[in-house]
Amino acid sequence: MELPLNLAQQSAEAFLKTFENLYEHTPWFVEKSLPLVLADKKYNSLEKFHELLSNIMLNADSDLQDNLIVAHPTLAGKKAQNNELTDFSTNEQKSAGLSDCSDSEIELFEELNREYFAKFDFPFIMAVKEKNKSDIISQFKERKDNSKNQERSNALDEINKIAWLRIKEIYGI
Repeated sequence: MELPLNLAQQSAEAFLKTFENLYEHTPWFVEKSLPLVLADKKYNSLEKFHELLSNIMLNADSDLQDNLIVAHPTLAGKKAQNNELTDFSTNEQKSAGLSDCSDSEIELFEELNREYFAKFDFPFIMAVKEKNKSDIISQFKERKDNSKNQERSNALDEINKIAWLRIKEIYGI
């Protein structure tokens, strides 16, 4: 796989296609990065490329950030059960064991998701790759008492962690 700058120089279309799903159903972060990547060779560093994308997302209008947050699926939710997730989300949830939940675990996740959404008006977001069900449940319980602003900030941080993990997956790191 070509590094970001090299890929962008070869084909803008290939660059956009490769990275379009780093941010769940929100390809415009990558679209906005393209001219910046083309303008600076430092973006052949995956860390610098991720930093650029993170800054674009964190400096975006709050409505765009909110749209990104609500674009994320619930963990072990209906979309997962109906195989309606992106490939990245499917793999991430599977790696955390969320595709192998018992009926009681599904009920627990549904309850946690409902309670969280009722309080914060957006889904619980956590970079679940390299985590397990217990880690996720603990985070649900730990974060449920936060303020909406704290959880919005947590969601954006977790989304950037997810993007980094997805970059690593693309490059087999």
